[in-house]
Amino acid sequence: MKNKKNILFISALDFKEKSIQVIKKTPVYYVKNGWDVIYIVLRDNSKHGNYFYEKEIFLEGVKLYRIYLPLTNLIDNIKIKAIRSIINKIRYYFGIIKMVKIASKILKKERIDVLYGYEYHGVLSILFLKILGKIDKNIKIVSRFQGVYYYYYLKTRNYFKLLLNFDHKIALKFPVDLLIMTNDGTEGDWVLNKIKSKNICNLKFWVNGVDELKLPEEEIIKLRNILNLNNKIVLLTVCRLVEWKRVERGIYVVEKLVKKYNVSNLVYFIIGEGTERKKLEELVKELNLTDNIDFIGGVSNDEVKKYLNIANIFISAYDVSNVGNPLLEAIRANKIIFTLNNGTTNKWIQHKKNGFIYEINDNTIENMAEDIYYLINNKDLMQKITDNIRITEREKLWTWEERLNTEIKEVERLLTTNENQI
Repeated sequence: MKNKKNILFISALDFKEKSIQVIKKTPVYYVKNGWDVIYIVLRDNSKHGNYFYEKEIFLEGVKLYRIYLPLTNLIDNIKIKAIRSIINKIRYYFGIIKMVKIASKILKKERIDVLYGYEYHGVLSILFLKILGKIDKNIKIVSRFQGVYYYYYLKTRNYFKLLLNFDHKIALKFPVDLLIMTNDGTEGDWVLNKIKSKNICNLKFWVNGVDELKLPEEEIIKLRNILNLNNKIVLLTVCRLVEWKRVERGIYVVEKLVKKYNVSNLVYFIIGEGTERKKLEELVKELNLTDNIDFIGGVSNDEVKKYLNIANIFISAYDVSNVGNPLLEAIRANKIIFTLNNGTTNKWIQHKKNGFIYEINDNTIENMAEDIYYLINNKDLMQKITDNIRITEREKLWTWEERLNTEIKEVERLLTTNENQI
C-alpha cells in the first residue's frame, strides 16, 4: 500500500468562520485528497487583533497544534498605536520561536513531504528551521501569501513602513520550491519583480475560488419581507472593520444620498467586526443615519450569503486593493458593484459597463452618490450592469473546488519530481 503524503502547515493565521475561508478550506482539501495534515497555528486573542470575535475551530482529520501569542493583556492596555505596533512585532517573534520548537520536534519524529509556510510568519518559521538544519533535503517547501500589503508601501515610497516590515521582504525572497499567492489586486507579481525575488520563477498567481451564492427568487422575497425591506434600496459592505478598509467612505456616500438626494427608502448593511467598529458607529450617530445604516457584526458565511442576495448594490472602498473575496462574492451574486481604482481592481470592474469604479480624489464620495442616485432611477442601466456582471462571473471566477484542485496538482507535481530524481 502506497504511503500517504504528509504536509506540515505553519501559520500565524488561525481558521475563521466569519471571514476569509481559504485558511480553513486549504487543509481540509488536502485531507479530502488523502494527505496526512499537521497544522501549527499561532493565535492572537488580543482585542486589537482579528480573532477576538472568532471562536476556535478544530478541523476533522487535521492534527492541530494551536499556540497563543503572549503579552495579550499588555497589548490590550496600550493606547498609543505606534508603541502597540512595536510590541506586537515582538509578540509575534516570540510566537515564531514557539512554532519553530514544535515544528522541530515534529520533523524529528514524523516523515514530512511538504512544509507549507502560510503567510510571512509561517515562511519565517521555515527559514529559521532551515538555518537550524532541521529540514531534510527531500522536503519540498511551499510558501503561501494571501496578497501583499507590502506593495502599498513600495508604491507610496513609505520608507519607514518598508523598514519596519523588512521581514515581509525576507519572507517573499526566501527561496522555495513553490510560491502560491492570491491575485487579490495587490500586484504580488510586480512586488516579487521589484524586490528581485527569485521566487517569481516558482510563482502561481491565482484568484481565490467562490462557490455558488445565488438563492431562489422566492427565498429572496421572503428574506426581504422578514427584514421589512420591501421597496427599499439595499446597500452592502462586507469586510473586517479595520482602518485601511475605509468603511467610512460608504457611510459618507449614504449621507449624501439621504441628505442631498432625499433618498429615504435606503438601508446600508455593514457586515464585519473589528477594531474600528465603535468609531464607525459613533460616526453614524453623529450624522443622524441610524435609521439608514445597520451594523450586523461578524456573521457566518451562510448569513453573508443571505445579505448578498437581498442587496442591490455592493460597496468596496479599500485603500489598497478591492479584489478580495467580498468583491468576488459580490460578482458571483451578480450585485452592482461600486469600488475604487487601485491595485488591479480595474481588471475586474469597468466603469458603467459591469459596475462602477472611481479614482480616489476629493470628488469620489460625491461621484459615487450621484451615480447611485441615477442608477436607482434608471432600471435599464441597472439591468445592463447586472447582465454584464453575469458575463464577468461566467468568464473569470473559479469555484473553490477548481482553485484548490489546481493547487493540489501543483504540490503533488513537486513530489513526483522528487520521486523521479530518486
